[in-house]
Amino acid sequence: MPITVADVEAALAENPEEVPSSYTDRETLLYAVAIGMGKDPLDPKELEYVNETSGNRVVPTAATTLGSGGGGSRALRGKLNYRMLLHGEQRLTVHQPLPPAADLLMSSRTTGVYDKGEKKGAIVTIETNANLASGEPLYTLGSTLFYRGDGGFGGTSEGAPEPHQLPDRAPDAVCELPQRTDQALIYALCGDRNPLHRDPQIAKAAGFDVPILHGLCSYGIACHGVLKTMLDYDQTRIREFNVRFSSPVFPGETQQVEMWQDGNVISFRVRVKERDVVSINNGKCVLTH
Repeated sequence: MPITVADVEAALAENPEEVPSSYTDRETLLYAVAIGMGKDPLDPKELEYVNETSGNRVVPTAATTLGSGGGGSRALRGKLNYRMLLHGEQRLTVHQPLPPAADLLMSSRTTGVYDKGEKKGAIVTIETNANLASGEPLYTLGSTLFYRGDGGFGGTSEGAPEPHQLPDRAPDAVCELPQRTDQALIYALCGDRNPLHRDPQIAKAAGFDVPILHGLCSYGIACHGVLKTMLDYDQTRIREFNVRFSSPVFPGETQQVEMWQDGNVISFRVRVKERDVVSINNGKCVLTH
């Protein structure tokens, strides 16, 4: 059953329910390995992220895999065509550095539904807030989801997030990060078990010769590149980390993070070296200092 304007109004009016959640250092250590850290087991900087006896740093983008904000909009449940869903954008605001383990209170709400027109799809934006059990804000996630089969329901097309514009000059720095061919199998253990990323038959049915890498894994790889190249692995300097996904990535491909710094903003994009394709675009990392 397709969505209606009334469904959208009901979704936007919903009061988010705060639910308890938690994670341990097993999840934060696994995440760092899953995005490619620790390949050199003697690298002291990366060991702080992958070995608890060397340090207790947590990659900020691990927030996308920690805890659960509760089930999404009740008004839109069962109304959208999830088979036609694409993850368009991911945003993150870090209110304080992520601890290796924590008890959380989490809530999610739908912040916008935009009608691109019949056969053009609908855009849904979602915000998830995570507070520590004490009530202190820890992080806020924002997602833009593109439902290719749900346009033309009569809603507004105005107000969807605008992409960050990259500088019109050569990158100030480039970080080349070769990846593992089994990376999607490892990243799936962080919580996203979508078989599109592991089952060759399901990938072929979706139009891919082989399973594709999770977009949020590439999101973490981009953060790895920024940390390594621009921040000397100091994760406490990241305040925001936002991207737009533009093309699929296959496990084992080399991801090149191209970066520009202007004051406390690092703009970036990710290019797949083997195919010269931009997989992440309009990236924006805002620094605390």
